[in-house]
Amino acid sequence: MYKNHEFWKFFDNEAAAKLALREKTFRKIFEHLDLVEGPITIVETGCARLADNWAGDGQSTVMFDKYISSRDQESVCYTVDINPTSVSECKKLVSPRIHITQDDSVHYLNVLARQFSQAEKCISFLYLDSFDLDKTYWYPSAIHHLKELTAVMRFIDAKTLVVVDDCPLNGDFIPGTGTQISFLAPASVGGKGRLVAEYAAAAGARILFSDYQAGWTGF
Repeated sequence: MYKNHEFWKFFDNEAAAKLALREKTFRKIFEHLDLVEGPITIVETGCARLADNWAGDGQSTVMFDKYISSRDQESVCYTVDINPTSVSECKKLVSPRIHITQDDSVHYLNVLARQFSQAEKCISFLYLDSFDLDKTYWYPSAIHHLKELTAVMRFIDAKTLVVVDDCPLNGDFIPGTGTQISFLAPASVGGKGRLVAEYAAAAGARILFSDYQAGWTGF
C-alpha cells in the first residue's frame, strides 16, 4: 500500500470538514488510489471553477493536484471544462501538473483517447462531473456522463476507478426523525450517475460505494 502522508495531512486537517456530503466518498477515492502501484493517470470532466467552493463543487481539481504533486513526479491529471471562465479560474488554483483544456468533454475525451492509444496508456481514475444536475429533470446530465464514459471506454481496464459526482440515491422513501429517511426498497444510484449505474450493472462492474458520489471498478 502506498501511503501519501503529505496529502493525507492536507485532507484530514483542511479538506475533510469542508467537503460535507462528499467527504466519505472522496476519502474512499484517495484510499483506493493509494493502493495503485506506480504513477497514476487521472482524467476529470468539469474542473474546479471557484476558489474555496468546497460544499458546492468539492474542489476536486485542487485535491487531485495536491494528491499527484505529493505522490510522485510522473503522475498526471487531465481536466476539461466547456466554460472558458471556469478554465481560467481553475488555472489560478492548481499547478502545471494539471493539464486543463477548454472543450466539450465528449469531444475532448475522444481526442485524449487517441493520444492514449499512441502512448499505450490506461486511465487509473476517471472522475465525471461536467454537466450540472437538474434534480427535477436528471436525464440530460445522466446521458452526457454516459457518453463521456463510452468516449474513453477502450482505455479503461478492470482496475480503473470510475466515479460520478452528484448521484443522490433514487427510490421511494418515508421521512424519519431529523434528517433520517427510510427507503421502502433498496435505493439505486440517481442523478448524474443513473445511466452509468445501469450500464455498470449490465456490464458486471463492481460498485465500490454509492452515496452522494458513486464509484465502480471492473468495467
